Amino acid sequence: MRHQVRLSTMAASVAVVTLAVAGCGAAGTPAGEGRAESSTGSSRSAAPVEAVEIDEEKWFREIRLEDWAANGGDPAVMQAVLRRIQESTDERENAQWFDTVIEPGPGNWITEWTTVGKEALGKADAARAGGDSRAARDWYRAASIYFTVAAYPQHRESAHEEDAYRRAKDAYEKAARLGDSGFERLRVPLEGGTFEAFLHLPKGDGPFPVVLSTGGIDVAKTQNRPLFDRHLAPAGIAMVSFDNAGFGDSKDWPADHPAMDRLHSAVVDRLREHDLIDAKRIGAVGVSYGGNTVGRLAFTDERVKAVVSVCGPVHQALDAGLEFIDNLPPQPRAALAARLDVPVGNTERLAQLVRRTSLVNQGYVGKQRTDTRSWWWPRRMTPSRRSATSSGSPPHPPTARSRSPAAMDTARRSRSATR
Repeated sequence: MRHQVRLSTMAASVAVVTLAVAGCGAAGTPAGEGRAESSTGSSRSAAPVEAVEIDEEKWFREIRLEDWAANGGDPAVMQAVLRRIQESTDERENAQWFDTVIEPGPGNWITEWTTVGKEALGKADAARAGGDSRAARDWYRAASIYFTVAAYPQHRESAHEEDAYRRAKDAYEKAARLGDSGFERLRVPLEGGTFEAFLHLPKGDGPFPVVLSTGGIDVAKTQNRPLFDRHLAPAGIAMVSFDNAGFGDSKDWPADHPAMDRLHSAVVDRLREHDLIDAKRIGAVGVSYGGNTVGRLAFTDERVKAVVSVCGPVHQALDAGLEFIDNLPPQPRAALAARLDVPVGNTERLAQLVRRTSLVNQGYVGKQRTDTRSWWWPRRMTPSRRSATSSGSPPHPPTARSRSPAAMDTARRSRSATR
């Protein structure tokens, strides 16, 4: 049986799930208090600022301070950025939302986050020049997440978004190369083109088992490092992170048809050529949008021996179609439309394409058997606390503006599909 060939320890898969659940809305370190591990301690903290109260109705973007802090962001710096954006008096594209200042400059989302990214990058370069590689690594991590947030949610493919994401990847690479583990930027061939993936290698001589890691609908590959550092590297497992179909470096392959897992299979093809990877021990983990994809992968690619789908939508929310689309907040809807390469106002087309991603409608779940070991991990339901001083901004906030029982039922069913 195929499932008898597995990753070097299945406990590592459980560790993967534990981390991913924390990133999917489970209770965790309060975003206004916690921060990523750093060798520089309080020297990296900006002066305390008054916490910004996050009213979800007044921001186009979902504010995810806890996740950004876990990836190296300084809560005080991030609070200060949000404060400047909120207090800007410049013209906004939508007067309802703080983060829609039109012109580049003070108060503009991309400008403000790019500015703190450049400041962190300068401090990283200075620390490296001074021989403090650990401090430099931490500052590069901070720079990478600030640039990543500047580009977030990458729904317009503007030159400013693309420049910010390029800076994020470059800073990420500099941080990775100052760590104790190996790092490579891979070009993965697919359908006449190539997309980029990040390969992280644990200490040792290899060959190593490997986990393919993809996030949600607007979560970039520059946000997967904690999974490797905290769980996979200590277990001697490599990780490949890459952007989902229609997003980031994979935007040339829109998610407008169900075979989004073709990117995963292309990565497997690439890894089988790598001397340090054990091609007989390949697994995959995906969160939300990525969870649906790795669920499909369990049926379509026998070379993948184990998958973990964390709050990945399977059928019910997706099959709700137009009802599901209508209940999405503006930012997840815009991100979804960008991934599918469909105008955000074309809700009927969006609903049609979303229904196609149902693993039941595709004829997999409930109709076919797979010997791939699979874990389907639902999101732990927790109250939404939108203050940036508390558990911050869960990656899955309530997905319905209406609080009617029917709308909230749809929200519960669709919440895990919004990223």
